[in-house]
Amino acid sequence: MHSDRLIIQIVIALIQQTGLNIIVALLLSRLPMFTRVIRSRNRHNRDLVFPVLILGLLGMVGTYTGVPIQGALANARMVPVFVGGLLGGPVVGIFSGLIAGLHRWGIDIGGFTAVSCMLSTIAEGALAGFLSDRFYSSRRKPLYAMAGAAAAELMQMAIILLTAKPFADALDLVQVIIGPMVVANSIGCALIILVFENLFSEGERRAARQSHQVLKIADQTLALFRRGLTPETAAEAAEIIRREMSLIAVAITDRDRILVHCGRGDDHHNGSSASLTKLTLEALSSGQLRTAMTRQEIGCSHKDCALKSAVIAPLMRDDECIGTLKLYKGEEDAINQADVETARGLAVLISSQLELSRLDEQKMLLRRAQMRALQAQINPHFLFNAINTIVSLVRTDPAKGRELLIHLATFYRNNLQSVESEVSLETEIKHIKAYLEIEQARFGERLEVIYEIQEGLQIVMPPLLLQPLVENAVIHGIQPCPEGGRVTIRAASAEGGTVLSVHDSGAGIPDKEFCDDQEEKAELHVGVSNIRQRLLNFYGPSASFRIECGEGEGTTASIFIPSGGEV
Repeated sequence: MHSDRLIIQIVIALIQQTGLNIIVALLLSRLPMFTRVIRSRNRHNRDLVFPVLILGLLGMVGTYTGVPIQGALANARMVPVFVGGLLGGPVVGIFSGLIAGLHRWGIDIGGFTAVSCMLSTIAEGALAGFLSDRFYSSRRKPLYAMAGAAAAELMQMAIILLTAKPFADALDLVQVIIGPMVVANSIGCALIILVFENLFSEGERRAARQSHQVLKIADQTLALFRRGLTPETAAEAAEIIRREMSLIAVAITDRDRILVHCGRGDDHHNGSSASLTKLTLEALSSGQLRTAMTRQEIGCSHKDCALKSAVIAPLMRDDECIGTLKLYKGEEDAINQADVETARGLAVLISSQLELSRLDEQKMLLRRAQMRALQAQINPHFLFNAINTIVSLVRTDPAKGRELLIHLATFYRNNLQSVESEVSLETEIKHIKAYLEIEQARFGERLEVIYEIQEGLQIVMPPLLLQPLVENAVIHGIQPCPEGGRVTIRAASAEGGTVLSVHDSGAGIPDKEFCDDQEEKAELHVGVSNIRQRLLNFYGPSASFRIECGEGEGTTASIFIPSGGEV
């Protein structure tokens, strides 16, 4: 019968080895080379060399720190191997097990269980590797690790009984070590997994906080940088970043100058005399992030400058560096990895916003070009109709024809001199009156015009938006009627916007050529098609254009301008 004293000695030794493994685990968790490979699920085998060597060496240390008993060793060799297999997968488990197992077989204290321990160490590493996927999907990883390690230790005992000779000695050994090793080593594996899980979780929480901070800043600066990279937008954004991140100073530059320096050092880092530092120029030329851990590395020549460390992130657009974001701290060596990642994330978001501002600008230029092209369709259309009207008067009333030519010249002079892409309702009404002077000269008393314009109504619109509708009312509504008729032009506020309408008291349109239920036909008319397109380009889909007509009822063309089109 074995003494309790020996069992206590084994337990104490295993606890000491577990404590050593936990300390090493804490150190390894701080090594990016180790944690990056362990945490990544898409890794190359060459990346696993370092973890395999470290865990294999720890397994060897476990052999040396074991308790000799009956020609064998009670130890925690399996703990780093099994944990490595769970975290790193089959490759890490098997090869770290090979290192630790072959070492156990080859040392002088081999004993009658040397081969058995070698085989069991490799088998335990392999078992952990094949349990790795289920381990990562488990919600209670420490408990899963403890159960798996207990099963692995029981497997080791079975291998000793099957391979160690003589069997009686193997059985006697197993009876002594099975309890302490299964319990202590399984708990040790669980504790080490708990250490890694807590550290990884803390890293994830820290990353989540940084992401939240970056997104919060991006949300506040989105509207700013959509206006482009200017001293005004940079100043507002820099103050937001400095406040949200509690930094001593923030600066934003373009390729040639400091747009703004917000915070400490603004007395000498702002203004035309402030030049870009060498480190900033390096970031601009390389498009790569730069860090400065000392005042000398920052490159400021001012003797009392409070800026002691900095991270400089490039702002990119179309793979070209167009500026930098600079975050400053007031202590040397104060820039950590979190600061670097935060600066990188902010720079990416700001770069995306600047790219969107360029797209907005291009979209606006495209819309203006489309508006000018569509307006060019209207001008000849009106010109030809006006000339026809004047031609009809040249023989019957030359003086009147001359007067109308002067009106036409004045009308076109005003249009050609205007480079604006939008006009007020008042200006549009003036254009309409100029046109109607020409038409009233032709129709005389047969054409009556009524204006019902709500006072104080101020909206903007594309030039010549209403004039084609008035022209259609005169040509297609009034002209066919021998007795003439009336054209009513209205503008009034409505729910959600403003309604503009042109109504004629003519005979209507029997074939529904321009009515809403025959939109495809309506699009054949240059004026109507042009109005639909310009409304869509200028106001978006919330604007609408409607023509109501019926035989003997006259025709009404209505435009709805949504809120936002007002001045």
